[in-house]
Amino acid sequence: MEPLPRIIAVISAYNEEDIIGAAIEHLASQGVGVYLLDDGCTDATVQVARDFLGRGVVGIEELVSPDPPGTERRFHLSAILERKERLAAALDADWFINHDADEFRESPWPHLTLAGAIHLVDRLGWNAIDFDVLNFFPEGDYRAGANPTDSFRRCAPAPACDRVQVRCWKKQEQRVDLSSNAGHDVQFPGRRVFPIRFPLRHYPVRSEEQGRRKVFRERKSRFDAGERARGWHVQYDGLAEGGPLTASWGAAVEYDREAVDVNLQLENRLVEQLRSDHARTTGERDRLRGEVARVSEVLRTSEEQARTAEASVRRLDATVERVMAETADLSRRLDEVFASKSWRVTAPLRALWRLVGG
Repeated sequence: MEPLPRIIAVISAYNEEDIIGAAIEHLASQGVGVYLLDDGCTDATVQVARDFLGRGVVGIEELVSPDPPGTERRFHLSAILERKERLAAALDADWFINHDADEFRESPWPHLTLAGAIHLVDRLGWNAIDFDVLNFFPEGDYRAGANPTDSFRRCAPAPACDRVQVRCWKKQEQRVDLSSNAGHDVQFPGRRVFPIRFPLRHYPVRSEEQGRRKVFRERKSRFDAGERARGWHVQYDGLAEGGPLTASWGAAVEYDREAVDVNLQLENRLVEQLRSDHARTTGERDRLRGEVARVSEVLRTSEEQARTAEASVRRLDATVERVMAETADLSRRLDEVFASKSWRVTAPLRALWRLVGG
């Protein structure tokens, strides 16, 4: 049997002590190792991760903050992503995942682990994987460190800003690009994204207290202004102190893993591309139909104008013929007058008349 590829999820964490252990355990059970980037945690996140060294965690690294010494440490996603790019080029692994501490990724096929599913994708000739995100609503009974599957039962699809999740890729000879798109859509030459998305369970808010601390004190107030100007970090826009934390998530539905897996097979990237192509082709067809109608109207109008012009030409020809006939008749009459005897006899009198000023 062909061995599974070595897969490393690179996780950057800031104060995720209540869920980091469950996330590491889940990845380890799925055949995926964890490399943790400590983004200045002030809680027990790193201590929890250290307990998994050698049994899921392959490395822990403290990120160096770009902020001046003595100033508040801010959340610099660009620096985090650049470090992940370098790690993906340097670490000994076959595949990498740009992972967050509150995410739980799985295979879309229940009989395969995440590692087994990635191995299948690799064998089929693809080198990147997209994920379908479900945000889970807090239920109020979550215990820190526990498997969230036991406590969170209702979810909603991710908003538009989180729909693209191409965050798993096969190791490349050159450095991949995560930084240009906030880490949502890894880029590299020759990228082939597998059509079927993999499921991703997301637990950003585990309790009222944790959610408010995370959103208003540990995230929104620490976001880098330059990154905000680039359109990043919009997931908490519209949230206000004292207001609901999940109001923008949409209607909650009961989580049904089997239904999720079936839907992922049916609503895959190829089907979406076909729909998009069909819509574009239909739009082009309608545009061409409109153009044909416009040209037909122009031709119809031109034909009417041509018929009108032709009638005018015929009337002009008739007028010209009449004038020519009248001119010929007048010429004939003048010739008769000039040739008459009376015209010759009265010629001296006409000359005298002109002389006396008549």
